[in-house]
Amino acid sequence: MKVLSRFNGPPGMGNGGYSAGLLAAHVDAGAVSAVSAVSAVSVRLRKPVPLDREMEVRDGQLLDGETVIASAEPATLDLDVPAAPTLDEARRAAAKVPWRDRHPFPTCFGCGPGREDGIAALLGPLDGREEWAGVWRPADLLPNDGTSVLPEIVWAALDCPSAQPVAPDGGPAFVLGTFVAQLERPVELGVDHLLLAWELGRDGRKAYSASAIIGPHGVCGRARAVWVSIG
Repeated sequence: MKVLSRFNGPPGMGNGGYSAGLLAAHVDAGAVSAVSAVSAVSVRLRKPVPLDREMEVRDGQLLDGETVIASAEPATLDLDVPAAPTLDEARRAAAKVPWRDRHPFPTCFGCGPGREDGIAALLGPLDGREEWAGVWRPADLLPNDGTSVLPEIVWAALDCPSAQPVAPDGGPAFVLGTFVAQLERPVELGVDHLLLAWELGRDGRKAYSASAIIGPHGVCGRARAVWVSIG
C-alpha cells in the first residue's frame, strides 16, 4: 500500500481519512469496495502516514518496516444522522466558514482551500443548529470508477468535515486518531451532496465528532472520529 503525495493531510504526511480508507479495503475488501454494502471499519492511526513509500499490510496492520503506522478491524457504528438541511441552508453555512482564511493545514487534500485537485470540504455552522454543513459536488478529477468516487475518497470526505466543529476557528490543530466509517451508497460524480458534521464531546486533549455525507437518495456514508490536539 502506498499513499501518494497528492493525498496529503498535514504537510509531509498522508491525509488521515484517505489513508484509513485505503487500509480499510484490506480489512474487508468486499464490504468497502462495494459501497452499497453496509459494513463499518475502525482504523486507528498510530504514526504519521508516510507519503510515496510502499508499505506492507499484514493482519490488519499498516507497516513501514517494523513500525506499525495504523491498524484496522471490522466494527459496528451506531450513529444517528441529524435531519438534513436543505442545499441552500448548507451553502449559506459554508459561505461563512472560518477555516477558509485560518486553515491549520491549507494544502490538505481533504479540506485545503487552495487545492484545486482535492475535495475542498469546507463547512460552516448552520443557523440555529449545532451541526456544521457544506455542499460537495465531486468532480471527475478525483479518483473514480466512471460514475462514483472511489471508497477512499469517501473516507477522506467524511474525515475532514468532522474536524471543523472541533476547532471552529481553525486552531488549535488536531490530527485524526481513530476513525470508524460506514459506507452505504455510492457518491456520484457531478451530483450535489450534503456534508454534515457535529461535535460529540471532549476529554482533555481528545475531541470526539461525527460526520455524514447525504446524497439525493439518502445517507451515503457516516463516521465517528477521535481527534487529538497537537496545538
